[in-house]
Amino acid sequence: MCECTDMSMDLKTPRNVYLSAFYKRSFAYHTVKNRMPVILTQIIDTLSRTKLDVVKEFDQNSAEDLKKVISELSKFKYEIQTNKPLTKLQSDAPDIKIYNDYIDKQATEEGETTYFNTIWLLVECYMYRRIKEVFSLTDSLGSFDYFRSLKQEQFNKCRAATVILSKHLKGVTDRGFSDEKFTQEMVLTYLKANLWGNKCDLSVTLGKVNDVLNVLNVTEMDRFILVDDSQKFYDNLSSTEFSTAVYIDVVLDNAGYELITDLILMSSLSAAYPGFKVRFHVKVMPWFISDVTETDFHWTLQEMSQMNDEITRAFAKKCKEFVSSGQWSIIAHPFWTYPYEYKFMKELAPDLYSILSDSACVIFKGDLNYRKLFGEKNWDPTTPPLEALQGFQPSRLLTLRTIKADIVVGLQPGVAERCEKEDSKWMENGDYGVIHFIPKS
Repeated sequence: MCECTDMSMDLKTPRNVYLSAFYKRSFAYHTVKNRMPVILTQIIDTLSRTKLDVVKEFDQNSAEDLKKVISELSKFKYEIQTNKPLTKLQSDAPDIKIYNDYIDKQATEEGETTYFNTIWLLVECYMYRRIKEVFSLTDSLGSFDYFRSLKQEQFNKCRAATVILSKHLKGVTDRGFSDEKFTQEMVLTYLKANLWGNKCDLSVTLGKVNDVLNVLNVTEMDRFILVDDSQKFYDNLSSTEFSTAVYIDVVLDNAGYELITDLILMSSLSAAYPGFKVRFHVKVMPWFISDVTETDFHWTLQEMSQMNDEITRAFAKKCKEFVSSGQWSIIAHPFWTYPYEYKFMKELAPDLYSILSDSACVIFKGDLNYRKLFGEKNWDPTTPPLEALQGFQPSRLLTLRTIKADIVVGLQPGVAERCEKEDSKWMENGDYGVIHFIPKS
């Protein structure tokens, strides 16, 4: 038994406190005790198995750098397993002060800031930032995406689904969007397909990708959507005020199948509402295994443009044209990899807050965005989303998220209790989803 278990209490997370591995009956505890060491082991194993390919891609010095990286990651894994304090990051990157100041702040408030006694959001973001730093401090591997092979493997497993989606979208766009009822049906269909695309999260599945849902059968999954504000979103989308705004912002989550459903949804909106411009927000570094970077975005379009299916190639070409024309743009802001909740955005990244304030709607994808939106607290599930945002409201907000962490808001009374009775792991396995639309207050 590792030392860390003695530091945690055999309790569920109390209401309205930050999620933390201090509480053994929490997904945060399972993450820190089990998932995080496994992710580090996976990186080490992958580097050991593919070191010849890495050296070939970079240079001979990278062989020695790989040894250093593997050694540092092994030490890091031991620190987590034995509940050592979070050590200060060492590089000169601009975000290092953000992390180190946060660690100091928590140490002042809590004593030693260790993996099992501080905010889960800080611990998990720190792990991915620390991994990046290990590579950045080498001479040759600073630009290496150590999750690249996993993300590309996931895309390869969803090629057949990509063809299905591409053909479906072609049929829709060929028909056109002059009929309001048809437009509504298709937007809601793609919106829900996009929601369920969030099930493909490599930080949870660790590379195991299940069969994806057929976009044509999403209505069969409606009973698993615990909050469904999709109609509210569409009603706002078709309103005069909404339709005259210029931008829709999408804060992306996972590469692979989920990114394909992002592209499908936004392509349909760009076709139905050609006045909109779409800004895709991506990560500035490899993040939570499968999060989309700008390189991943362009790589995906390139792979689609070389597939055997003619319609998929045409879809990729259209997406590239959206980008080249400026109707779509890609923004990589460092705030998305800070360990802070979004209520701190106006203070820490006023430029990004200003961008989002100029948006008709900001769509937040996935679990980590949800945790950051609603403050990483164990809210009562019936807490209104607007209250849980704690002041963060630059524009209209839409969240699309399958539940893979023990935080949820906006449920009707009794819903959480019913889900708990049916499945004690209902907040971890991604089988349930929520679609929150929060209008301007």
